[in-house]
Amino acid sequence: MHNATALAKRILQQFRHDPRTIVMLVVAPVFIMWLLSIILGAPGYKPTIAVVGLPDQMVTALETNATVVQVGTGASVDPAGVLSDRSIDALVAMDGADLQITVEGSNATHNRASVSAVQQAVATLSQTAQPDTQQGPPQAKLDISFLHGSSEWSSFDFFGPIFIGVFVFMFVFITSGMSLVTERTGGTMERLLVSPIKAWQLVAGYCIGFGVAAVIQSVLVLAASIWLLKFPNEGQTWLVVVITFSMALVSMALGLLVSALARTAFQVIQLMILLLVPQILVSGIFDLSTAPRWMQILSQCFPITHGANAMRGVMLRGDGFGGIALDLGIVWAFFIVLFGLATLSFARRQTR
Repeated sequence: MHNATALAKRILQQFRHDPRTIVMLVVAPVFIMWLLSIILGAPGYKPTIAVVGLPDQMVTALETNATVVQVGTGASVDPAGVLSDRSIDALVAMDGADLQITVEGSNATHNRASVSAVQQAVATLSQTAQPDTQQGPPQAKLDISFLHGSSEWSSFDFFGPIFIGVFVFMFVFITSGMSLVTERTGGTMERLLVSPIKAWQLVAGYCIGFGVAAVIQSVLVLAASIWLLKFPNEGQTWLVVVITFSMALVSMALGLLVSALARTAFQVIQLMILLLVPQILVSGIFDLSTAPRWMQILSQCFPITHGANAMRGVMLRGDGFGGIALDLGIVWAFFIVLFGLATLSFARRQTR
């Protein structure tokens, strides 16, 4: 028992001499729970619905649970044109005595909110209608169609593209970060740093090596996701591969930067929690439409968010390269910045 007590005392002394670990053990969980409280405590989403030719009483009932926008008249309205910029969640029009609902389709939360708002409006009119009056909407049937996707898609299908990007990003980060720390503890890194190799060549070499592994991983993950797990893919598969590989490169550069700053594998894990978990929470797994404005802006400051947006654009909406060019460009901008910071970190270590 004395030996066990002595060992426990030594471990506690290590914590006392490493204040960063103590801070991480306390601050990181509290910070993450605080983010979750804001995300999960946000009010329900209020959809924006475009209407065509609806009776005034139906529009009034619909405005209770949705923001209503009047567009065009009758057959002159093209659902694809109205919903293409994703600022409007659904288009509702009269089809005889029935209601034709066309939802944008790429966001499960917005789809449910739009259909629910119409259903509640119809139910409200049904409760207030007089038996001897002739009102179409209260007894109307709802004909629901999708601009993207279909009613057969499950919630997992909608979030599949985000999961692909998140898992590739996370595992590449762990692999690259841990590998360099292992080389440092084994002395390989120190020998490289005192060799004539330049810092950028060192980082580029690791990027190429891990990049090959990232390509293989990306292809295998995508193949399993699309053909084994049956994730929907409305776009071109090669674009999905490009996005996945781009996210892997960013994750690898971030892992190299973290490994240059961390002294031990434990510190890599600490930094992973601090750097990855907040990114994952605001990447699109949770709908941030009703979250505070500062959190929506914060989500745009992370590469996972833009990678996930691009993946959703291709796999759920069938976007081509033009539709994802901005998000993909931002992902590559992150890679360039992180590559530069990692190079500076290794250059500084060479000069010591």
